[in-house]
Amino acid sequence: MKILGLIVEYNPFHNGHLYHLQKSIEKTKATHTIAIMSGNFLQRGEPALFDKYTRAHAAVKNGVDLVIELPTMFACQSAEIFSHGAITTLNSLNCVDAICFGSEEGDVDILYTISKILVDEPEEFKISLKKYLSDGMLFPTARSLALFDYINDFKLLDISKEKLLNILNSSNNILGLEYIKSILKLNSKIKPYTITRVQSDYNSETIESNICSATAIRKQLKDLNDISSISKVVPNNTFDVLKSKIDEDFYPMFDDNYFEILSSIIIRDKNILNTYFDVNEGIENKIYQSVFTSLTLDDLKESIKSKRYTMTKIKRTLNNILLGITKNDMNKIKNVNNIPYIRILAFNDKGREIIKNIKTNSDINIINKFSNISFSKDDEVFKTLIDYDIKASNIYNLIYYKNNKNLLKGPMDFYISPKYVK
Repeated sequence: MKILGLIVEYNPFHNGHLYHLQKSIEKTKATHTIAIMSGNFLQRGEPALFDKYTRAHAAVKNGVDLVIELPTMFACQSAEIFSHGAITTLNSLNCVDAICFGSEEGDVDILYTISKILVDEPEEFKISLKKYLSDGMLFPTARSLALFDYINDFKLLDISKEKLLNILNSSNNILGLEYIKSILKLNSKIKPYTITRVQSDYNSETIESNICSATAIRKQLKDLNDISSISKVVPNNTFDVLKSKIDEDFYPMFDDNYFEILSSIIIRDKNILNTYFDVNEGIENKIYQSVFTSLTLDDLKESIKSKRYTMTKIKRTLNNILLGITKNDMNKIKNVNNIPYIRILAFNDKGREIIKNIKTNSDINIINKFSNISFSKDDEVFKTLIDYDIKASNIYNLIYYKNNKNLLKGPMDFYISPKYVK
């Protein structure tokens, strides 16, 4: 058995994901696959289109063997924290042989060399970085130039300054570098691989072929409110799973669905906004002032945006307020080197074989049903992570179940079991 790990959001699982899955299996010669998937809230600081069980179901229908939820506290944060949580989860299973991620670069050796410098921070690199910072450069620029100096001086790669800057500023390369950095920091045996992303840019909002970005798919669904509009860019299995949910009156979720809840929290928590993670440097005052005059979430985000705060950073900050993620709680978990539990969302027969392997090789808690969890555990990391998972699902479901209130029994994590796909 050779197990491949994939770090995903599948929001939703589209043709590009299917290509990535198939090429990753081919490249790593894996026999089994695990996807570590974000739950109901995602890395950009927004809710998932459909609930985590539905997205996991679609993933397994399309060929993934086992889908495990990435704890919420990692799933909604920066590339560094997101990647650390995902790699630490895979590493804690003690049976994963490889990961394979999509990147703009496509050459894992280049990404590995850069990652190792950033982790090791050789003295020559630090001296160069300090010099550029003292010249008044912003940290990302200073780091890029210091990296180029070190690589060039020691002839580690044949790479131009322009190409290096492009690598360091491309979305999927950034995630890939963070995956490798986490592998190195954990001294993990997991081997990294990468494949080049095809056809569509990560942030592209247009559908021009049968492979497009998830961003474009979400925009299409929001603008047209018609599931048939994405039929050519998702596998049939995905289309069938999503259509069945819509037929049951569960509709795609977008961040503006939660604007009223978020606004109430901001007003209620005026005096403690700065206790939430990423709420720094007085931005809480701007958030509070702006919420009174903002008619929509887009209005609120635009009024907060500045040179210091990108739109993605603002979305994550507001999402932390929505989910109540505090700085104190984030400090408890962001540097852990072991994840105490996994939540299984969906699996097939080969997924069962992986679960058996995990039980043999790891002492990690495997959660099938929340009702079996002992919440009196002394493990503070365990309790902190799982409490936020439950809270995030509860907030998500307040809106997601608006047309099915009769089905909302309470905290649904206690009622929904993993999906077995034959």
